[in-house]
Amino acid sequence: MALLWCQSAAPTGADELASAYSALFYSLPIINTILMPLAMAILASRLWDVEVKGCTSKLLYTLQSRRSLFAAKAALGLAEIFLIVTLETAGAPLIGHLQHYTQPYPAAGQAAYLWGCTFAVDCMIFFSELLLTVLLANPLPALCVGILGTLLGLFSAFMPAWVGYFVPWGYFIPLNTYRIADWDQASKVVTYMIVPFQWPLLVATVVLAGILFFCRVVCHAEQGGVTHAAALYPCRKPQTARFAHLVYVFYSAHHFRRVRNLQLPAKP
Repeated sequence: MALLWCQSAAPTGADELASAYSALFYSLPIINTILMPLAMAILASRLWDVEVKGCTSKLLYTLQSRRSLFAAKAALGLAEIFLIVTLETAGAPLIGHLQHYTQPYPAAGQAAYLWGCTFAVDCMIFFSELLLTVLLANPLPALCVGILGTLLGLFSAFMPAWVGYFVPWGYFIPLNTYRIADWDQASKVVTYMIVPFQWPLLVATVVLAGILFFCRVVCHAEQGGVTHAAALYPCRKPQTARFAHLVYVFYSAHHFRRVRNLQLPAKP
């Protein structure tokens, strides 16, 4: 979507083609600020919404820990983010080839830095949305936060530079190294400049993404599945249980799927 947007607004004049890659690398973070917060909210909500609607999370907890389930969801989301960011970065030279850009393609370091910044910010937003979805067991708040983050991130681009550091959804823009140096209003020619890499902000973004991930996996995720499984002293083979044990099992389980795999204690 971001590449199609950039291609539709691609420069056509000779003067613009001479700085077309600079304009592309300047525009991509702004477009990502508009699209990615909502896209990450949709990705996170869809990954967990299937468990909420199907009421399968409790069933899965009988087979694995909550921590491993959340880690698997996070790994799948990271793989999709990796694919999205890689396709976006790889599509930049393709657009330049199709539009016949005359400016040389930026150095590999600039492209790698753009990929790393986009991936880091996407992961940070994704983990925050996934954490919100899991804690509330409802995808709607995450979608609302994604829409609000898109608006705040876009508005922060028109505010003083220090405002952008307090809006994590818009970190694509302050992390960008391509800035507008001059704009000639008469000829409408834009001159771009390249600033040094924003390593402190990138490191802070990665740290924040890690905190959001471990906050759910380590602090809030409970190990184990069925609450009373340890108290039932399971045996290897199903045995006939006393009536009091059966009453306790079915009274403690809110759903039959939580006790379908339990082994009842042996008759004394």
